[in-house]
Amino acid sequence: MAHNPVRFALAGAATLALLLSGCAGLPGYPAATDTPVAQLVAGVDCQAPNLGNDWMVYPEGVPAQTDLTATHPDAPEPGMVPADFEPVAAFRCTLFGSLDNDQGRWSAVTVETLEGDFGPLLSALAEPNDQAGLNQACTADMELVPELWLENAAGDAMRAAWPRTACGKTKPAAHAALDTLHGTDTTKLPLVLQVPLEALDAGCAMSTGTPEQSLLFGTTGLQTYSGEVGEDLQPIPVPPAEIPSYDGIDGASVCVYTVDPVPDPDLSELKDIEGMEFNDEMLGSVLTLGSGTFERATTLPADAAALLPAAASALQVPACTADLTRFAVLWPERAGTRLDTPIQVELDGCQRLFVPASEARVPAPALLAALIG
Repeated sequence: MAHNPVRFALAGAATLALLLSGCAGLPGYPAATDTPVAQLVAGVDCQAPNLGNDWMVYPEGVPAQTDLTATHPDAPEPGMVPADFEPVAAFRCTLFGSLDNDQGRWSAVTVETLEGDFGPLLSALAEPNDQAGLNQACTADMELVPELWLENAAGDAMRAAWPRTACGKTKPAAHAALDTLHGTDTTKLPLVLQVPLEALDAGCAMSTGTPEQSLLFGTTGLQTYSGEVGEDLQPIPVPPAEIPSYDGIDGASVCVYTVDPVPDPDLSELKDIEGMEFNDEMLGSVLTLGSGTFERATTLPADAAALLPAAASALQVPACTADLTRFAVLWPERAGTRLDTPIQVELDGCQRLFVPASEARVPAPALLAALIG
């Protein structure tokens, strides 16, 4: 999956600043002590679309091919256990897992069914949330909290609220009480099909950067510096990586991608971030880099694969600015082993070919025809 490095750096900085500023008022972690009584519903649903942290269950850049949560209603808000509610089973729903089946790879939720003496758990869940103090200091860590459901003998279910500390963390007593129950069943339930079987079998990523990223980053050598403390550091250029050899290639798997629309970047906010300096050209280059979404997978016929050893020595392309909508990532194979030096080919637009550590090249017409066809 291709990610924007500037965006991720800024997101991380913002998250850290939020955590270090104090925990009172964090989304989903109220410091108030008036948690409402939970609403009863007809049955436990750990696949409800509003459970957990959506950005973990549905990763950015990974399109949802099939979303089972679309057929599920939202779960009620978590709350206190009603006074007359007598649970006979607890369900601990842990998100952020995955599940493979004959359709592909899904994001998944692990559901543990627990039974036993519910007295200690009910007592722990009845504790109020702690109120944050003045200038409350909290640790900058993230707690992954499972969803907790309780069910009574009639099949009525409720989503339980975890009592919170002044920093918004769950109180350990509730977890300890839950752990005293004994498990009767553990199962994984699918949520969103993230990688269809075709892509999974072919080893294709669901999202990847366009060949333009190879042109921008692929030929730039890194630099290290030498010098004693107090001296001016002298750059030591690192030679660019060598162009790989494709001699002996006898096949290739192909991942075809459709280019995603790129929104116009807003550079004004980035320029005002303290300690970060970007010019318009650099920001525009990074923020407008496109990515592609998986479309299909195929393999190259033997005659087309035979053209790959000469790909790196093909003619350099003239300047071109035509719009790209589809491209292919070729994974050459030698004696049945996939190489880790892919070749990218633009299927329309400028129709360029890219190999690692090289400028854009002109693909052989027969190779291009095999990929487009």
